[in-house]
Amino acid sequence: MKAIQFDSSMKSNVPLKLALMSDPHIDNPNFDEVTFIEHANYCLEDQRYMLFGGDLFDGIIRTDQKRAVNSLLEKGDNQLNIKLDKAYELLKPYQNQILFFGRGNHEESILKYNGVDMLEMLAKILNAGQKHQIIVGNYANFIRFNFMEKRGKSAAHYDIYQHHGMGGSAPVTKGMIDFNRIAKGVNADLIWIGHKHQAVIDASDPIMYVNQNGDVILKNRQCIMTPSYQKGRTIDPNINFAERMYSHTAMSGFGQLTLTPINQGNKYYIVPDIKLTNKTTQILGTAIAAKITHRQRAR
Repeated sequence: MKAIQFDSSMKSNVPLKLALMSDPHIDNPNFDEVTFIEHANYCLEDQRYMLFGGDLFDGIIRTDQKRAVNSLLEKGDNQLNIKLDKAYELLKPYQNQILFFGRGNHEESILKYNGVDMLEMLAKILNAGQKHQIIVGNYANFIRFNFMEKRGKSAAHYDIYQHHGMGGSAPVTKGMIDFNRIAKGVNADLIWIGHKHQAVIDASDPIMYVNQNGDVILKNRQCIMTPSYQKGRTIDPNINFAERMYSHTAMSGFGQLTLTPINQGNKYYIVPDIKLTNKTTQILGTAIAAKITHRQRAR
């Protein structure tokens, strides 16, 4: 697990806009590339920073005895190179809007069985010659957005606990068991998981604690599960796992998280607004985005 920190310049009432995306499976034949590009272009125009919560790659190759079928294999022997090139060409126009790559079970599988870290390789070529650097996290991460005063001190922060997710697609429970299990042991403003290809927003039980000034704080927490970018509807069960297992996926989409710092009584508070966006987006206009830097500490 990593603790990753992004520092944002504090500007009252100027929002920091984020896009929470997961499970594109870019190299899968069922990848919904049209919608993904539409959403990525929306983020670019809206100055909304993108974070990916795992399974950027599908990574199924001939040696994957569990999943490999002819319809999933790339043309050519250098399959991982082909997949990497495809991801690079797709994401290159958005390099300056991408903050973070989290790991999913597909990236972990590639690393475990083939000794290749696809995310590190992708980040390296995207970051080459760029001042802005994309951070590669682990399967689970704490991500803090720190709003900094001019004196270099943190005025307020917002914490996300990001976990790729575990288990099956949960078409009935929609991952509520996962949310409740994580929330019992995690102190964060937002719990974010993917993996199940479902789209869910839920409020978790609030927690109460005493801060460093001795004030009693009641923190409301939210949970979001972001869907995939898989079309999810095909008559070929060899390609689509959801079809074969009788668990249809949600439509392609992502989570929009907007963090607005508010100054009240010489104290700053972060007002979050979170929603799910699927097939179509409405561009609401642009605002001056806060400048982002990052720090990270391995756990």
